[in-house]
Order: sequence, then C-alpha cells, then structure tokens
Amino acid sequence: MRALIISNPNSTSITDGLVRCVVRSLRAVPGLRFHTEYTSHPGHATELTRGMTAKDVDYIVCLGGDGTVNEVVNGLMDDATPTAEGIPPHQLPAIVIIPTGSANVLAGALDIPRNPFDAARLTTRLLRKGEMRTISAGYAKFGESARWFVVNAGAGLDADVIASVEAVRSDGKSAKPIRYVRTILPMWNQIRLDPPQIRAEVDGVEMGTNLPIAVVSNSNPWTFLGDLPVVTNPNTDMGGGLGFFGVRSLAGLGGIVIAANLGGALLPLRRPLHVQEREIREDNAAEVVLESARPLKFQLDGEYIDEVSAIRIAVSSNAIKVVAPVDKRHPTGFVKSVTDKPISVRLTAMLQSRLIARLRLAFSRD
Repeated sequence: MRALIISNPNSTSITDGLVRCVVRSLRAVPGLRFHTEYTSHPGHATELTRGMTAKDVDYIVCLGGDGTVNEVVNGLMDDATPTAEGIPPHQLPAIVIIPTGSANVLAGALDIPRNPFDAARLTTRLLRKGEMRTISAGYAKFGESARWFVVNAGAGLDADVIASVEAVRSDGKSAKPIRYVRTILPMWNQIRLDPPQIRAEVDGVEMGTNLPIAVVSNSNPWTFLGDLPVVTNPNTDMGGGLGFFGVRSLAGLGGIVIAANLGGALLPLRRPLHVQEREIREDNAAEVVLESARPLKFQLDGEYIDEVSAIRIAVSSNAIKVVAPVDKRHPTGFVKSVTDKPISVRLTAMLQSRLIARLRLAFSRD
C-alpha cells in the first residue's frame, strides 16, 4: 500500500511534533509506504493530486484543515462533473483526514476526532482494518468557474463571516470558535437591517425570492463552533443528496430565535413565535440554484471564494472514499438524538462523545 501525505505548514495547529506523530502512526500500518509533500501556496494540493488514481497511491493523507481536503477533492475530481462523471470512486485514492485547521468541520461530521493526535491514532486502526466509507461531493458553478466541495456552500451571512475571519487570520491571529461568534453577532444585526434578497430554486421548484440566508450543506452536522453540533438539515446523508436551508425573514425576535435554535438555544420559543414558518428545508436535493440582484460573498468549505450573483449547485453521490468510521448514526444516532434538544443537552452529548472517543482509543488493542 502507498500513501501520499500532503501537509499544510500554515495550518492552525500543525507542528513538527504532530508530523512525527502521524508518521509514527502510519509506520505501524503493515505494508504501508509513504512520502510527504508540503504545500507552499493556495491551490498547491490541487496541483499535487490532479489526475491521480489508485494506480498512483492508495491513500492521500490530508494533514491540514477543511481547505486542504477541499483542494485534494478538487484535484481528484478535476475532470468530472455531476452529469459527466470522471473516474469512479473505487479507482481513486481514499482520503485520510488528520485535522489541523481552525474548524475541521468535515472531520467532526465524519466522527473523526478534531484533536489531530487522537485522529492519527484512530486512522491507524481504520487503515489496519481497511475501514472506509464514501461521501458525496457538491459541484458549484458560478460564472465561468466551478469548484467541488464536501462540507457546505453558502451565500450571504456565512460567507460574510468567513471573509471577515480570513481577514483576521491574515493579520496572524488564529480563527478560534469564539472569534466566529464575535464576528457573527455584528454581522447578524447588519444583515437584519439590510438583508440580501436571494432567489432559491431546489430541484426546479422555487423556494423563495427574497431570502436573507441560503446554505447548501453536504455534511451533517456542520459547525464552526468546535464540537457543538449546529444542525440545519437533520435528515441529510453525506452519501446522498444535498441539504438546503433557507430563511424567509430575520425580522424581530423570531430572527434571533432562528439563529439560536440551530445550536439548540431558545427552543421553547419556536412554537409561540412560529419560527418553523420562516424556515425552508430540503434534505435530499440534487440541484440548487441561488441568484441575487446584488453580488453576494460566496464560500465553499469554509473558504471565501468571491462575490457572485448566480450559483448553480449539483451533487455527485458517493463520489469520494474517505478513511472514517462507518456511519452508524442514522436513524437513531447522534445527530437525530440532539436535533431537537436544548444546548445544555448538546454540550453534554459533545463532552460524552469526546470522552468515549478518548477511552476507545486508550483501551484499543487492535
């Protein structure tokens, strides 16, 4: 077996000690040979993996954040579109995720520990057992450009927040979860005062013409708040279609409650304020079209892309292999067990999940 390690030296938590730890873990996998490439500029991981197949390497180890994984996916899926598929997933290298970024959303959604040392230990177990799963990939086309994504795509508020946090990171500050919270609050007020008017169409059906928020997700849950689950589309399966979440209005107290509800706060106010009447959810979409009269900031997988006026998003189901625990959460697993639970229960579940993961790794003998 052969593996290519792609390491992003600018990732938030990467250190020489971590790289050595990952290398030691991989050396414990019988028959695995590997070499390492370091990225030096945006898009470098895409250049390194473009055109690669399983004939070249069996695994691509992403030692970085969601952006590094996104670049690798775009390299592997370079010649494909949802209507003109490229290389079948079984002929592509499987992706291994050792999260060292600031958010690590995909790792969390795949039940991979966000702590990179724990993730390296789990990866060793999974590689020994040959355990992996396939996930879908979204394909966003905007203007003359197109990119694949595996976590989410959004126009408006979430892209505004990500663009602001990226500006902070360019000044040398880390993008910790609390920084996202501090950024969201003033922008939430701004977007309520001057909301964008997004037209959304899902599988040919118009969902709304003046939505202030529109998010398309592939992972479930997804969050930039550490391990606290933010659930927009509880029935979205990472191997199937895309989840669409839109909001008709952010006015008044109801607008604040919508945001709080996604993290499990202020749930008792949903019914009296008729919050559900403002929300739009589609959990298994094949295609989503977003349009706006004025250009809006656009993000993919937590990376700010550009300002755009129209985006067409499609899905390629079960397109990418990832080395991750087999999904056992649906229909009675973690996500659904917390979807309608208050934030205190979500925090407890988060801590229990971390503890169980650490105990499982500590006492594992395989």
